[in-house]
Amino acid sequence: MSSTQRRFKINDSIGEISFAFESGAYRKEALYGAALVFSDRCYVYVEKDSKKRTTVVLKGKKNMRTEDLESLAGEFHNELLSQTLRWMVARHNRKTREAIEIQALYAARGGTNPSGAKKGRKPPMAVPVASGSVAKEVS
Repeated sequence: MSSTQRRFKINDSIGEISFAFESGAYRKEALYGAALVFSDRCYVYVEKDSKKRTTVVLKGKKNMRTEDLESLAGEFHNELLSQTLRWMVARHNRKTREAIEIQALYAARGGTNPSGAKKGRKPPMAVPVASGSVAKEVS
């Protein structure tokens, strides 16, 4: 394996590139999300070693030049950051998302409590429903 850059290891003979990072640097879900996005372009292998490092190996589904492999690895890093941000936003907006889901359940049932909801609990906010009217709060 030859190394053209410090952070990538390229094996031209089999058309693959690999890179490693600390296992805690990215969420596991973000890593899997990035791998899924790239599954149409390359094979993605993820390995964890005993030194708490994760190695990602990208192998093109077709023959790729060194420049293409380096570009692929850079794009994978960008997608990994994008997936990490997506998880951070989802975690941050969890309560708001759940409030909207509860309100949608109230509206879908005609303003009554969805099954399993506490009796007397008011919906957290009004959300427009399909007819264009606004759902009423339960007293």
